[in-house]
Amino acid sequence: MPESDATRVSRHPAKSTNDVYATGDDGVSISGIWKTFTTRNERTVAVQDINLQIRRGQFVTIIGPSGCGKSTLLRIVAGLLSPDCGSVSIFGETVSHAAESKHIGFVPQTPALLPWRTVTENVQLPLQVNKYSTSGGDGRQSDPRELLESFGLGAVLDRRPHELSGGMQQRVAIARAFVFDPMILLMDEPFSALDEFTREAQRRGLLELWQSNQKTVLFITHSVAEAVELSDVIVVMSPQPGRIQAVIPVDLPRPRGNLVENSDPFHAVEVAIRRELRRNWNQPE
Repeated sequence: MPESDATRVSRHPAKSTNDVYATGDDGVSISGIWKTFTTRNERTVAVQDINLQIRRGQFVTIIGPSGCGKSTLLRIVAGLLSPDCGSVSIFGETVSHAAESKHIGFVPQTPALLPWRTVTENVQLPLQVNKYSTSGGDGRQSDPRELLESFGLGAVLDRRPHELSGGMQQRVAIARAFVFDPMILLMDEPFSALDEFTREAQRRGLLELWQSNQKTVLFITHSVAEAVELSDVIVVMSPQPGRIQAVIPVDLPRPRGNLVENSDPFHAVEVAIRRELRRNWNQPE
């Protein structure tokens, strides 16, 4: 099947960046990232020479087989892991470790809420850790209770995590990441533990939220359909050691409702992604 404008694929050589997404100081620059882990005298290269440029306000999704280094790369961007070599800069500022990454909101695979704290207290936690005031300071942080109201959680402000459904817990985790108005949101398969109906609802809610504030988002998923529904750009990674195999722009109209998701262009992007994933395993197209 020939590639249309909606499914053009940029193959990504190991030592290059894609000029289409060049950013300067107005985006996220991931340059020459390598990360190796050593366990029991065994050396494993998790990610190898990752180069990626993300524009401010873009929603970029990373997809690839399990073990290809997606989460490792996200943790490096977050400043939670140090790379062996290479660098990450976010809007002109170099990320070296978590203490310098207060402008980054991170949403892990599981909500990781503290069970002894209420919903409101869990969302307040980043403000307390980073010594923000909820009533002033630099003016960028949000009032936790107002933020939770905007996430449709006004009725559970004083409940504890065990009293909430999985979907509500995940909404609390996303709200917590937004509480100090981060410049970039990093999301590591945040909906993977949810059933399909809840996952779809959470996905739609995230899209509405993103469209209202245009945060820069770097999102990880194993779902091809989810990647197409959410993204401006999809990055396909190869099996270990993880490298960027292809960059696929998603030129579909927003907002993306059922009409878009059931369209031929939507399915064409899905086909392009699956073709790249099959290429990883030398499977016939």
